[in-house]
Amino acid sequence: MRRRKVYLMVGVGIFSIIAGNRIYQKSLIEGNGYLGDEVVFFAEVASPDAEPEGEEGDTEDDDWGNSEGASDGENVKEGQQSEKGAGEADMSNAEGLPVSSMVAEGKPYEKISGKGKLQMYNSTGTVLVDDAAYELYNYVNSYASRYAKAVNDLTRKLDSSIKVYDIVAPTSVGITFPDNKKKKLNSSDQEEALNNIEKKLSGRENFVPLYDILMQHRTEYIFFRTDHHWTSLGAYYAYCAFCAAKGIMPNELSSYEKKSSEGFLGTFYRDTDHNKALKADTLESLVPISKNLSFEYTTAEGDKIPAPVVADADGYSASLKYCAYIAGDNPYSVIRNKDITDGSSCIVVKESYGNAFVPFLADHYQTIYIIDYRYWEGDLFDFIKKKKLREVILINNISMTRNSYLIGKLA
Repeated sequence: MRRRKVYLMVGVGIFSIIAGNRIYQKSLIEGNGYLGDEVVFFAEVASPDAEPEGEEGDTEDDDWGNSEGASDGENVKEGQQSEKGAGEADMSNAEGLPVSSMVAEGKPYEKISGKGKLQMYNSTGTVLVDDAAYELYNYVNSYASRYAKAVNDLTRKLDSSIKVYDIVAPTSVGITFPDNKKKKLNSSDQEEALNNIEKKLSGRENFVPLYDILMQHRTEYIFFRTDHHWTSLGAYYAYCAFCAAKGIMPNELSSYEKKSSEGFLGTFYRDTDHNKALKADTLESLVPISKNLSFEYTTAEGDKIPAPVVADADGYSASLKYCAYIAGDNPYSVIRNKDITDGSSCIVVKESYGNAFVPFLADHYQTIYIIDYRYWEGDLFDFIKKKKLREVILINNISMTRNSYLIGKLA
């Protein structure tokens, strides 16, 4: 009798573990991904000296509280060690590298090691190790197919002479997460996921590969620790990969002016209940080389507001510093470079990962039209036709490709 009770208790325990794990897995898959609390129509950005009030507000794409993280100016995150050895690796360490070395495939990646235990935040899909947090990522094939279909449907409508660049950015959990902790992490392989997404595209699009170049620079400060976005340096490497796909030379890293702002506490800081183990980020921005730029964004109400392409983030509260890039998330914006007169133009269709990426394009086009498809109400095909655009750049982070709501908005 006693043995039966023991067997029963063991059986119930095993069943509870299996059931709990399945429920957790289901919640991750159905969570639709996360892009953080995006700041929309942030008019204060028009004035670099303005002091924003309060914290970021929720937006309707915030389906669940996941996010992405990163590191500071050290070679690896504080509390983590590169197996290759410690050393300084801030933005300056990549200066002078030829483009070919940045995008060459097959280069062995440096290892990253973590010392601390994983702290899981199941309600937000966030994991913290040492002084950085990350968003768990789970590949969902049906959603990836829907994303690819949305892209394919667009290119199918466009004239075959129009170039379409599709950029899907990996997130920090797929690039900078400590290698010795991955076995304990319930997160899909992003390299495999990106390969699957590329295979689903029609082939008419130019899929810009980012995984390899970001992995080659994974011990640098390319993702924030306390926020789900990449840093300006991470976006710079994406820009280099785009230039390689386009067949042009990117600007050298050393040619950019840098603006730094301390004390950035992004979405992960909130999603980990303001865990003090997280080390505040530095927003180190690379400013476009061209000085004769104009930038104007349009709010949902139709107000047109001038702003810097890259603002000084010191005037913003700790949670809003990412708004330094193209004034945050607005439905429609335009950058004009008065030093370029060749009529070159493009349209960037983006979510917030595009914000840090777009400033690098400002040195290469006379006019850049920027649409945040989450908030813009219009017909993209008609817009492209009306403006006689020959280049379309789609940029999203990989979490978007499992977000049913955002895929619907893009479609």
